[in-house]
Amino acid sequence: MGKTPSELAGARQKNKYAQVGENQFLLFIPGVANFYAANGNSIIIEPAPQAEERAIRLFLLGTTLGVLLMQRGILPLHGSAVALNGRAVIFTGVSGAGKSTLIAAFGTSGYGLLTDDVAAIGFDEEQPFVHPGYPQQKLWRDSLEGFGLNTRDFARVMADMDKYAVPVQHMFCPASLPLAGICEIKPGPYAAVSLNRLHAAEKLAVLINNTYRVKRLAGLGRQEDHFRQCAKTAGQIEVFRLCRPEGVFSIDEQKRLVLQAMG
Repeated sequence: MGKTPSELAGARQKNKYAQVGENQFLLFIPGVANFYAANGNSIIIEPAPQAEERAIRLFLLGTTLGVLLMQRGILPLHGSAVALNGRAVIFTGVSGAGKSTLIAAFGTSGYGLLTDDVAAIGFDEEQPFVHPGYPQQKLWRDSLEGFGLNTRDFARVMADMDKYAVPVQHMFCPASLPLAGICEIKPGPYAAVSLNRLHAAEKLAVLINNTYRVKRLAGLGRQEDHFRQCAKTAGQIEVFRLCRPEGVFSIDEQKRLVLQAMG
């Protein structure tokens, strides 16, 4: 906790909410806090008067941490990761696609959670792997109710959001695991759940398009590094598109197809 800068000298990107420069990032969230991330190894938080701790935590562990990972040379995907037989599988997609819900379903079957919402990909002797996050999931009300859970038992991630923080210490995997595959979840007007293997440029597009806070890369000056990371990852793993019908709780079938494809 401390005083954050009001301006970044030489910022490449700047608007009323954020400023981005080489190895520096400023985020302004009115009524919550200002956040300053630098050099991939420090974050200063300047809370607003009477700010809620849960609101500060949301932006700290989301946008601010995502940009810090970029500064550190780690590839952050907007996704949740599960441990399947000693390997990591990431589920990515737009907000509300069903990433955390599917991870929760794997958890009820005894599989471990690696991370929720932001999946940090590093490289160990050229092999991509996923860093563990922390033992918490964020689930919308309909997902909680789909698992027979009561919203009264959990805290909202923010006062005005119908999304809840769910502790998952019992299923958390604290070790980094080699990355085996990525599934991009696509809800839509489909008649049934399907899982389709992607190839070449399609694999690369999934990684690029689902990079967490990808627009900040230009301000950091890391577009070329990011492209190389995505290309290297795409060349070593399986990538699938998981299409699911909207408005239908099809978790069991989604899980079955993923387990079948990933062995």
